[in-house]
Amino acid sequence: MTTRTGPADYYAILGVPPDAATTQIKQAYRTLAKRYHPDVNPASDAAARFREITEAYDTLIDPDRRRRYDRLRGTYTRGGTPGGDSSRSGSASNSGPNGRNGSTGNTTTQTASRILKVLEDTWMEIRRWHPEIPMAVIVIASGTDGKQTRLGHHAPGRWNVAGQQRAEVMISGEGLRRPARDVLATLLHEAAHALADVRGIKDTSRQGRYHNKHFKTLAGELGLTTGHDDRHGWSVTTLTPHAEQAYARQLTELANAMTIWRHKENTTRPSTRRSSNLTAATCPCGRSIRAAASTLADAPIICTACGEPFTPKNADA
Repeated sequence: MTTRTGPADYYAILGVPPDAATTQIKQAYRTLAKRYHPDVNPASDAAARFREITEAYDTLIDPDRRRRYDRLRGTYTRGGTPGGDSSRSGSASNSGPNGRNGSTGNTTTQTASRILKVLEDTWMEIRRWHPEIPMAVIVIASGTDGKQTRLGHHAPGRWNVAGQQRAEVMISGEGLRRPARDVLATLLHEAAHALADVRGIKDTSRQGRYHNKHFKTLAGELGLTTGHDDRHGWSVTTLTPHAEQAYARQLTELANAMTIWRHKENTTRPSTRRSSNLTAATCPCGRSIRAAASTLADAPIICTACGEPFTPKNADA
């Protein structure tokens, strides 16, 4: 087996020059994708070739990824040491949230960026196994800022990237304290939603909370087992042994990058509750009312007939 000593030459894979315009890259990808898509090409190496083409396209079509790739590619071209791009070389792998790698300036920022980069690369790998799944913008955000905790969320068409509409895939920052295999399961869970959107399949109901049997089927296709919950349907997803093997490299990279996680939102509320039990109260002229005990305690309720306050009937008991 050939060991790669540098980054794959994505320009050569697509057959375009290093200064190729976006339109050239798109055209090259469409041509090659039609030739090597496993659905139309029965050759044994077609699937691997198609994944390679997709990887090249995903990198070169995204301006930020392309810049990072060009820097890394230039390092090898100039004969420098591998790993010119810190997000690829793993230079932050030993820097935890306390900045113990000798740098205290932007260690936390680099660590967070590395997690996001690994999540993006994992999404690319999911797409290579399942080419129907579209490109998406991966974000890390709060999953505890609403009534229901969310470990992830897929939102179609949320972003505009170079004139193209892309979905957003949110990964909960609070969920990054879980094991890597659970975070990968969340990514695959959201990928199942993305696949449902592409195929025009309604996989949820009840404002997107209940996951139906269509979702269960799609999740199984992506390498997940599903458990049923009465409230949210087939929403409990875990990795199959086959998926763990297929994504072994991504699991290792996630485990190395997940050195920070987000605290839950502060949802503390006053512990005291106003009593809803009504209490009978009377005034000196004999009129009666019923009101909450907390209301009577807050301020006097004055009888307009005698001008005196209402007091609980059992106040002297």
